[in-house]
Amino acid sequence: MNSFVAFDFETANYNRHSICAAGFVFVENGEIVDQIYSLINPEEEFYSMNISVHGIRPRDVQDAPIFPEFYQAIQNKIAGKTLVAHNLPFDGYALKDNLSRYGIPSTPNNLLCSLQLAKKVLPKQARYSLDILSNQFGIVLDNHHHALADAEACARLFLHLTKHYEIATLDDLYEKTSIYHGQIHQFDYRSSLVKPKPKRKLEKKV
Repeated sequence: MNSFVAFDFETANYNRHSICAAGFVFVENGEIVDQIYSLINPEEEFYSMNISVHGIRPRDVQDAPIFPEFYQAIQNKIAGKTLVAHNLPFDGYALKDNLSRYGIPSTPNNLLCSLQLAKKVLPKQARYSLDILSNQFGIVLDNHHHALADAEACARLFLHLTKHYEIATLDDLYEKTSIYHGQIHQFDYRSSLVKPKPKRKLEKKV
């Protein structure tokens, strides 16, 4: 659990496939070893609400790669890695929807969500947003909603939570939180989910 890739996307509009920026942070043995950031031309219109969140405008991405070009450039680096996002139902499906949109088969990856993990190990929190949790645990996040800054904060948060709660493997994660990892492979996608453990049947006394 101390080797993974944290990722974050920003979108041009309400469509999950309208990715206009991507940040990927590579963690090996508990240390950040590499980072990738790119603007992406979503081939979609930008909504003013989205611009107000991340500050990216159409002119910023006019010479940026489209998603297939970006994914082709990183797929060998992420193949077989566990991908972690803060709010996987957004970022995970943004990835899935883009792959489907362009007919690109995904590399095989396990999927996990730092937001889902935080809700399980910190059940009495009032809020679980990335900026709130980063501030709580002393993680620097000076540029919230910048894809690379958010991906790095996600990586550091996931490292902190798994270390503090002694979660070293996917089996540990499931035993301590009932979180079952998601997967993406080829054109199949399954998000991570809380999956209650099956109840043991009591043996009848003879």
